Amino acid sequence: MTPIRTRQPILKKRPSGKFKMHDFQREDIALLSEADCSANWSEMGAMKTSTAEWLWSQKTKHIPNPRVLVITTKTGKGTYYESLGEVLPEWDVYTVGAQKTNLVIGSKPIPLPVELPNPLYMRPVVAIAHYHCFTDRACIPKQVKGENGLPILNDNGTFEMTEPYNLKLLRMHWDMIIVDEAHRIKNQDAQWTRNIKKLQAQYKHIMTGTGFVNNPAEIWSLLNFLFPKVYTSYWKLREYFCEEDDYSGYRKVVGIKPETEEEFKRLVRRIGVRRTMLECFPNIKEPIETVIPVDLNPTQRRMYQELEQTLRAMDQRGEPLHSPNVLSMLNRLRQISVATPEVIDDYYDFKEERRIIKVKLVEPSSKLDATMEIIEGLEWDAERKDQVVVFSNFKDPLALLEKRLTNADIPYLRIMTEMDEDTRYELWHDIWSKQEHQVFLSTLALGSESINLSSAHRSIFLDQSWSPATNKQAIGRIYRPGQTGATQLIYVRAENTVDFRVLDTVTEKQGWFQQIFGPDEEEEDEEKDAN
Repeated sequence: MTPIRTRQPILKKRPSGKFKMHDFQREDIALLSEADCSANWSEMGAMKTSTAEWLWSQKTKHIPNPRVLVITTKTGKGTYYESLGEVLPEWDVYTVGAQKTNLVIGSKPIPLPVELPNPLYMRPVVAIAHYHCFTDRACIPKQVKGENGLPILNDNGTFEMTEPYNLKLLRMHWDMIIVDEAHRIKNQDAQWTRNIKKLQAQYKHIMTGTGFVNNPAEIWSLLNFLFPKVYTSYWKLREYFCEEDDYSGYRKVVGIKPETEEEFKRLVRRIGVRRTMLECFPNIKEPIETVIPVDLNPTQRRMYQELEQTLRAMDQRGEPLHSPNVLSMLNRLRQISVATPEVIDDYYDFKEERRIIKVKLVEPSSKLDATMEIIEGLEWDAERKDQVVVFSNFKDPLALLEKRLTNADIPYLRIMTEMDEDTRYELWHDIWSKQEHQVFLSTLALGSESINLSSAHRSIFLDQSWSPATNKQAIGRIYRPGQTGATQLIYVRAENTVDFRVLDTVTEKQGWFQQIFGPDEEEEDEEKDAN
């Protein structure tokens, strides 16, 4: 039987011409087009999205009605809605969720759920899916409900079930797959990593400005996705390129072997390109970093010291650094450095053989005092809209800051996990850009990727992530194309706390990144001569 072409709403051609290809993008596309599988390691804001769109158009131009799958974050899907109409207006765009698919017209998904087009659909198609579509949970079929809200029964007495969309994605033939924010597949055992690696396509392309999160060996998972028959073993790559040391029975990466460093650099350059922001947009000024030191209040300091003593005792007993006990204590110390802890539960878990202390953060907070002083000192009137972005790893201090901003009658926005992807997109793309709100609040996990907050000139960090990748992503929200002034990065750090241990760890990891992705000595010499 001949398959019947799926009926689709007619997509009006979107206007093009806003996005102009830069010379560096032409060079990158020419290089990346030569290989079936490639990577773009460029910094945040170096136009990786539009480069990828022109790249897949170039690589699939010989294929009738090509099919491209883009995998990105929930928040990042909006970036593609915005740019595709300008870069590739002839492509039909579908946004894929765990249980439904919407056709995109302009920059908004239409509410009517539609099916992904079958192979006989006579137009080029790009489907944009987020990472959570590839978790095992997204594989679970759901009951189909009728108009009365009750499950529908089949003739054989079984309930009618929907087929999860990620199974459809895994079965479909793709001409090209784009994995945006590709450092998210660093963990080879993660559910979405395993499922994404099952996808089949003639061409593959990854995009990440960070390459790895915790140690250089994590780049193996990205290489395994691109070249599964070549890079088959994580441990072989780690043993060959990385120096290790033993920490309480735990093998930890402590550096890159000097004798293989250049080979490591050639490897990442052979499969991809890297551009810095200053290289692409020399007129954008480098960020100015400012550190504001604060002291813990007596309640914070007392509990901090108690937990610190417990941590020392665990270390003396030989507790591994990667154990749940140690990680839990370190996380608690990071929370206490932000605001005053209020213990809501304290007990010993015999199953896990450790003490569990649950706290919520309350006032007072020296860090929030310093943050409010900065915000209230900014100009905010009809002539000057001085916006600021505030990041934290934790939700509680952001909720406390919300109350302070409300009491001070300062307009703000806060992006939260509970919001759906369309609401998040509208928040940062449509509402924030109107410059009617002075402050944007977000956790690092949620707001550090795929959004554009460049109308702000300042970012305040109440604390930092252990990962330099996450911190760099957060900086890239304002330090990017579209920025018209000098960006200021303000770090509020509590004296004599884990804040400085985090800083040391981030600095060490950033050094590894520079060893692999930084310029060669010859390139540095050429740059000095040019200046």
